[in-house]
Amino acid sequence: MRLFERKGYQAVNVDDIVRVSGVARGTFYFHFPSKEDVLYEAVRRGEREIVARMAAVPENRPFRDVLAVTCEAFAAIWGERRDLLADAGAVGMRRVVSVARERDEEPLRLELVKHVERALASGELRSALPAQMLADVFLLDVFAALMAWAETGSPALDVVMPAVIDLFLRGAEGFGHPRPARRVARRRRGD
Repeated sequence: MRLFERKGYQAVNVDDIVRVSGVARGTFYFHFPSKEDVLYEAVRRGEREIVARMAAVPENRPFRDVLAVTCEAFAAIWGERRDLLADAGAVGMRRVVSVARERDEEPLRLELVKHVERALASGELRSALPAQMLADVFLLDVFAALMAWAETGSPALDVVMPAVIDLFLRGAEGFGHPRPARRVARRRRGD
């Protein structure tokens, strides 16, 4: 990971990783089929940390606190690795698409679904959408915000992440509850 941070993901090749890590090329390929797999392992390690932080939130805490802890964990893990975020996001998205059937087994998603289900059951969150879909929407909101933030680093993540939470919570309330269309009064000519 440090090599990616120092040189940039695109500039690093397997020979660089082998040289810096001091392992044989065969050993590298035994553990990682490609350079992408090394970055993906770092993404997975970060997800495990996020899951641990989410799981540590007491059940009696408001759902917003779970979302805040989740966002704070993402910011802690990726805030200092802004230059790697686009590559890590691309690798993560490719994996999600290529192994879509495994999505229901993703620890991060499973942990968030648990909290969403609890919030729906308690009435703290109201939506016509199922918990799994709401969890996916939130994680995609976080992902999109991080990708946009990675471009410039602005505004600061301590501004971005609470805004993502607000956007999600306000949007979740509206999903599945279409509002009647407003009629716009037309003025007739000559009035």
